[in-house]
Amino acid sequence: MKKKKGKWDTLDGILNEIWSMLKRGVTHFNDPFHWPVLGTTGKSGCSLRTVILRQLILPDRILVCHTDDRATKVQEICNSNKVSWLFYHPESKVQLRISGQAKLHTDDKFADDQWAATKIASRFNYCATQPPGTPIDKPSSGLPDFLLNKIPTLLETERGRKNFMAIACRIDSIDWLMLRALGHRRARFDWDENRLSATWLIP
Repeated sequence: MKKKKGKWDTLDGILNEIWSMLKRGVTHFNDPFHWPVLGTTGKSGCSLRTVILRQLILPDRILVCHTDDRATKVQEICNSNKVSWLFYHPESKVQLRISGQAKLHTDDKFADDQWAATKIASRFNYCATQPPGTPIDKPSSGLPDFLLNKIPTLLETERGRKNFMAIACRIDSIDWLMLRALGHRRARFDWDENRLSATWLIP
């Protein structure tokens, strides 16, 4: 009897599972894919930081995260919009290395919609009085005094809108790797506009 192929045994099955894992990363706070690493090109080379995956837009292949528009990565993306994402799931032993082109959204409908969907607990992070990375004399969140040690109201967090930015990255390629005791598996997916090219790779 011929063995039935599983979801990891075909390129189509792998790509479908990639989208499912990314979708789960958006909606589940404790999922490892909720906390990817975003890489940009900085003055000293590659610059890395952990971000929160906010949305996956299909079939457009758009990954979305948020940032303070005063953050260093914003200028880095302005200088070079080619970015990379790293996802790793320790239970599934799956690593994704994703690259694409990022677009910054501040004063447009996309940013407005992203802000409207952002919870209060996240909104007040954009209310810091000084830009991220500003040197200070002692530990501080950078928040104004009236927002400290309390749960802010929706109206109070609106002051953070002026510093809020959405980063939308259109995926150009995905390098998939699964670690297995009996031999790793690897595949790559590349898009030229909407034309997909997929191939197996030696891990």
